[in-house]
Amino acid sequence: MSRRFDAAVVGAGPAGSALAAGLARRGASVLLLEANAHPRPKACAEYASPRIVEELERMGLAPDAWRPAAVPLRGMDLYAGGHRVRMSSADRLGPRSAWGLDRRCFDARLAEHAAACGAILEERARVVGLVGGDDLVRGVRVRRADGKEEAVRAEVVVGADGARSTVARLLRVDAPVRAPRRLGLVAHYERVDDLEDHGEMHAARGWYVGLAPVPGALNVGMALPLDRARPAEARFSAAIAALPAVAERLGASRRIGPIRGAAPIGHRVRQVAGSGWLLIGDAAGFVDPFTGEGIHRALRGARAAADAILADGDVAAAYRRERRRAFAAKEALSWLVQGVLSAPGLLGHAVARLESRPSAAGRLGSALADCRPASDAFSPRAVWEVLGP
Repeated sequence: MSRRFDAAVVGAGPAGSALAAGLARRGASVLLLEANAHPRPKACAEYASPRIVEELERMGLAPDAWRPAAVPLRGMDLYAGGHRVRMSSADRLGPRSAWGLDRRCFDARLAEHAAACGAILEERARVVGLVGGDDLVRGVRVRRADGKEEAVRAEVVVGADGARSTVARLLRVDAPVRAPRRLGLVAHYERVDDLEDHGEMHAARGWYVGLAPVPGALNVGMALPLDRARPAEARFSAAIAALPAVAERLGASRRIGPIRGAAPIGHRVRQVAGSGWLLIGDAAGFVDPFTGEGIHRALRGARAAADAILADGDVAAAYRRERRRAFAAKEALSWLVQGVLSAPGLLGHAVARLESRPSAAGRLGSALADCRPASDAFSPRAVWEVLGP
């Protein structure tokens, strides 16, 4: 007889582990499946919104369990068109720190927490199929490292397996990424002495390079025009050389790990929920890492999924409603930022305006960091302050 659970969560990254912990703490039986084994590398900018603190508290994870894997950051300096502006954040209680994360340690600690809450964590367990049909999903088929397969029954299957989601592919809800189409590359360098408490984002003509301190290293991430013909190593080096400020920053440092990446950055899906299934985190779709919202969005989406799963009624409908409430305004703001980023002259103009208008920079930075409503930075007056003549 196959095993049965209230939920089978596929992917033990931040979204999957947060959901598994949230469900297990409220009495649900949860199977948390991870295709690899923690700690595992992750191609990520490793820059997280201040608001992850509240979400981690809600899932019962004590600060001393995750802060050794994090560096507090005062914000991000944005460079474009010869101008620089500090994008910091604050809420009604005052300034808030963003976080540079060691994703290997951070993800491992979240997965351990989920297991401590009562979820069954199984690593090196790869989902190869779904149980049920197109109209109703009732579980997953799992292949383990020894090649053995098992059909696991679940009331709900949750795809939390990232931007290359196997669950989304099996459900046939993937959609093409039409824009922005960029290549994402990430590597670690030795720490830079005067870049310890903040990050930097250097924008060029439709592409950018970000620098973020993380425990023991400096994360160097970039989103470049999509070009599959040139090797990643050559693209990475050329991007650094093309930005003199970045080349100078890294001149006395050296790379201490491999280059990791994905093409294209981003993920689109036609729907995020259906009969017996949900998608959360990057598996539910994301645009681009420029605004640094992915980890907070993963944790917040996991909370929305847990509430929907444990409530009476239509789980898929409840999850869609909560996602709209949580993310609709922020998605609109993120798309506006992408539009400005794709127009280099407009981006340089916007940064110059923000440089001379600290209150506008604080409003936008706080909205992008989820410390105030995104609509505050999306009003006609706020947009005029940033983009007006």
